[in-house]
Amino acid sequence: MLRWITDARHGAGILATLVLVGYAASGFVVYRQLGVTHFLELARLCGVAAACIYVSSRVPLADWLLRTRHPRLVLPERAFVGAVWALFAGFVLTAWLTAERIPLVAALAGADPDTLKVLREQFLKARTGVQASFVYVNALFAGALVPYCLARMFWRRWPTRWLAFGFFLVYCISFLEKAFFFKAAFPLLYLLLQQQVRGRVRIPSTAVIGGLGALLLIVTVLAGTPDGAASGGSFFSTEFAGQGALGLLLWRSVAIPLVTAADALRVFADDFGGRPLLGATSTALAALLGQPRVEFERLVFFAQWGQNETGTGSANSVFVTEAFINFGLAGVAVFSAAVGGVLRLFAVSRDEALRAVWPLFALAVYTSGLIGVFLSNGFLLLIVFALGVRLGPSPTRRDRAVPPGPPASPAAA
Repeated sequence: MLRWITDARHGAGILATLVLVGYAASGFVVYRQLGVTHFLELARLCGVAAACIYVSSRVPLADWLLRTRHPRLVLPERAFVGAVWALFAGFVLTAWLTAERIPLVAALAGADPDTLKVLREQFLKARTGVQASFVYVNALFAGALVPYCLARMFWRRWPTRWLAFGFFLVYCISFLEKAFFFKAAFPLLYLLLQQQVRGRVRIPSTAVIGGLGALLLIVTVLAGTPDGAASGGSFFSTEFAGQGALGLLLWRSVAIPLVTAADALRVFADDFGGRPLLGATSTALAALLGQPRVEFERLVFFAQWGQNETGTGSANSVFVTEAFINFGLAGVAVFSAAVGGVLRLFAVSRDEALRAVWPLFALAVYTSGLIGVFLSNGFLLLIVFALGVRLGPSPTRRDRAVPPGPPASPAAA
């Protein structure tokens, strides 16, 4: 079952089902219980989105793009992967050395939850000056490029693959973002379940899944719950907080994505009168279209919790809300079709490393906007790479040392 679920060929159907159940059906149920109309509107929009994702994933456009003969840039595999890792390692060391305190180290030293909350924001989001770019560099590398290179290392059985995995995993948990380490774990889990990882020691997939669950629980415990967290109210509200790490994890995994998506529609209606923002929520699109940037995610966070100490709190929600807020119902249809098309590309690609990152893409659009996933998280770059670049074998030391000789004569042949 796990092998079937993680198969890239079923990605669009699985994501469409999750959107339908996690947002459309759940939103309708919460609307019937609480009578909040924004949950009903969310249910309708996500129903349209789920249908568009599935339908577009059946269109063989990606097949045609991959199979059409066109010039491709050929890069040595080891040189490309090594360059990505070298740049990423340099960034990680810089981020660690310039941080006021590393949240994981502070948590192990006994820092209280409120202090850890501030440290998490200061690690990347609250940087100033040149270091303000760290959050974008992190998203570009850790969003898609490094997971792809890591998956390629396991697929090709590079000797340094476990060392690279360990380094990436330590970085992912160093600032205590609860689900960030999935970026390291999901590609490996995909390759294990699809039986694309072979070695002397066979690693049971159940052990990996159990380890991921335990790690998620540990990170949740280390991050803690701020002292001001509420403990009452409806499960589907920001006033509720589960008791203990498991309760908090369940609430944040199931309720908060739904509540945040509905709150995004509420803020859109109350603060902007329901008029489409035409790309103003994206820094890149706002600059391109010459309009002021709207920090919409921060407005939603403020409406839910009030702003945090660093002023960087933001509340992302499913890509459907971003599409509707910027471009209306037509935007929902177009964005959903794009999501289905990308999942089709993952499904039909012969590059197992590319297929291995489909769960990361699905998780990203399930919890955040598509524009940022494409531009900031590096998925657009990865898609262009898949269509226009081919990784060839790197020249061996002997190939570099001995120049090719003249072609053989017919007689010698």
